Amino acid sequence: MKKTIFSMILCAAAVSCTAQSGDTFTLKGTFDGLGDSAAIYLIDPMTNKTVSKENVAMNGNQIDLKFDNLDGGRWLYVMKLENGRPSQGANFTVPVLPGESATISGNSSSYRIGGTQFYQDYSDATDATEAAQMEYNNFMNECQQMMAQGKTQDEVMAIYNQKAPALQQKVVDAAIAYIKAHPDQEASAVLVPSAGEDLEANAALLSQRVQDGRASVFYKGIIESQKHQAEAEKRLNSLEGNPAPDFTLIDINGRPLSVSQLQGKWLILDFWGSWCGWCIKGMPAMKEYYAKYKDKLEILGVDCNDTMEKWKAAVEKHDLPWKHVYNPGEGDDDPVKTYGVSGFPTKVIVNPQGVVNKVIVGEDPEFYNYLDSLLNK
Repeated sequence: MKKTIFSMILCAAAVSCTAQSGDTFTLKGTFDGLGDSAAIYLIDPMTNKTVSKENVAMNGNQIDLKFDNLDGGRWLYVMKLENGRPSQGANFTVPVLPGESATISGNSSSYRIGGTQFYQDYSDATDATEAAQMEYNNFMNECQQMMAQGKTQDEVMAIYNQKAPALQQKVVDAAIAYIKAHPDQEASAVLVPSAGEDLEANAALLSQRVQDGRASVFYKGIIESQKHQAEAEKRLNSLEGNPAPDFTLIDINGRPLSVSQLQGKWLILDFWGSWCGWCIKGMPAMKEYYAKYKDKLEILGVDCNDTMEKWKAAVEKHDLPWKHVYNPGEGDDDPVKTYGVSGFPTKVIVNPQGVVNKVIVGEDPEFYNYLDSLLNK
C-alpha cells in the first residue's frame, strides 16, 4: 500500500499545479471564516482513522489544496483553529477520490462544491437531501436551546422522541429517492449511509459498477463496522451466566495479572479509557462504592485505546485505588474482542466463583443499585 503523502498549499493568490496524476486530488476555491489557521484531516472511510493531520497558517479565504499518492477514497475535514485547537466555528467536509479535482465556495452556513463530474453529481446529491437535513438540524438546535433555557433532559428527550423520527425519515426518503434515480452515479454511494440503517439494502440500489467501484469505500467501512458491532453485542449478551473469559495483561506495576487470580471476591471488570468522558465522570461514585464494599469486592480497571503514559497518568490523577491493567488492543485475545465491548465504560460483574452475573454498558445508576442488591447484605 502506498504511503499517503500530505502536500498542501494555502495562499492568497491562485497557485498553478503540476499535471494531475491518477492518485492526486486537488481542491481550490474560497471559504470564509477559517481565520488565521486551520486543521486539515484526511480520514480513511473504511477504518474511520486519521490518515494525516496538519495545522496550517491561513492567508485570507483562498484555498489551494493538493494531496498526492492517494491509494483510495478519503474524507477531507477542514476546521478552524482557535487557540491551537480545532473548532466547529468554521468547517467543511469533502469526499476525496484519487484523480479528481474539486472547487469550493461559501462558508460554514452554506457552501457549494463543484469540479469534475463526480463533484458536480455530489453537489446535486447533497442538494437533494439538503432541505430535509436542514429541517432536522434546526430541530436539534432547538433541543439544545431548550436545554440551555432550563428544560430537563427528560423533557427534551420526550420532545425529541416525539418529533425526531419523522424528521430523520425525511432525510432517509430524500437519500433513497436520489439513489434510485441515479444508481450509476458514484456520488450516490456517498449517500448510502444517509438512506437509513440498512446499509446493505441501500447499497443494493446502486448499479453493480458503483458497488464494485472506488466510491464504495464511503459505505463499506460502515457496513463492516455494523457487522462487528452486531458480533460484539452477541458476545456481550452471551456472557451472563457463563464463566468470565480469562485474560492476562500487565498491571500498573509491570507485572502480569490474570482475571482468574482474582476469584474469591465479587469482581468488577471496568473497561475504560482516559479519553472517555463518561468513564471519568463515574470515577467518584466508583471510588465511593469500592470503599463501601472493598471487603467483598475487587475492581480491575482495563484501560483501552490509550498510550501507557496516558493510562498511568489518569490512574494517578484520579487517584484510583483498585487494580489496573493496560490493554494494548492487539491480537485475537484482546479482551475487548473476547468480551464484545463496543461502548465505554462497560462494567462486567463477576461472582466469586468466576461466573458473569451482569453486564452494564455506560455510566448507569443501575450499576450501583445492582451492587447494593448484591453486597448490602
